[in-house]
Amino acid sequence: MTPDSLIATMVVVGGLGLLFAIAARNTRRQINTTFARRKNLEQSEFLALMYNDCAPEAAEFLWETTKFYLAPRLTPHPDDDLFRDLPIDDEDWSIDWPRDFARQYGFSESDLPEWPKEQPVTIRNYGRWLSTGIR
Repeated sequence: MTPDSLIATMVVVGGLGLLFAIAARNTRRQINTTFARRKNLEQSEFLALMYNDCAPEAAEFLWETTKFYLAPRLTPHPDDDLFRDLPIDDEDWSIDWPRDFARQYGFSESDLPEWPKEQPVTIRNYGRWLSTGIR
């Protein structure tokens, strides 16, 4: 490896390290902000709140799926806004989650209607929307 390529490699690795550090800091901030404004729910509390609004399958899917992103500091809450409150990439919940849910429950993700643009993307609303595929 030449000295120039070694320097270039070090700059790239340093830049990637800086990007990861900034992303980790931003994620911690977002989690801390959400944690400060509401209590963490136990799984049974979350499911009880969600069962009033959506299919149990959707509630359970959303608990497991969002918990993966938030644990151990934060647990999901039905009123969390996926776009503003949680450190979850919008491509995950807008593309991956509908596909994963549809596969898990044996329907085509194309059976889901368009997301109502005027509706906030809360976990509760998302559960209602997912439920339309299995009802």
